[in-house]
Amino acid sequence: MQDILLQLAERWIGYKTWLIAAVGLTNDAMHVHGSLLILFLSAVVLRRRPDSVWCWLIVLMAELFNEYADLLGQAQGEATLNASLHDLYNTMFWPTVILVLSRFLFPRKKPEKVLDSAQSSDLVDQPLEQAATV
Repeated sequence: MQDILLQLAERWIGYKTWLIAAVGLTNDAMHVHGSLLILFLSAVVLRRRPDSVWCWLIVLMAELFNEYADLLGQAQGEATLNASLHDLYNTMFWPTVILVLSRFLFPRKKPEKVLDSAQSSDLVDQPLEQAATV
């Protein structure tokens, strides 16, 4: 398992270095944009709201893997604990704000209570011998 993680980390660092050079953004900006992209893609794939804890956890897992790869020393200037904590903060800030604030600003609707058949006004709920005429 450790060998697989090392191989994935090596490939990821190569891809990450290429992506930063191709896009032209700073490492910090890439962390912010990447976290939001992962958050919303995970919401689409999981069919959940972006303020779902599951979507937030996917962003966290992706960031922890990224920092694992950085700490292996293959990313230039990223192999320190301070750099990893800085990246973790940059990556998780907006997903955490979305997770916390969305629950207060856009609460989930509570399911409506189902009326029992005695309170229903639907004709379908009435027995056949008591059917109303229209």
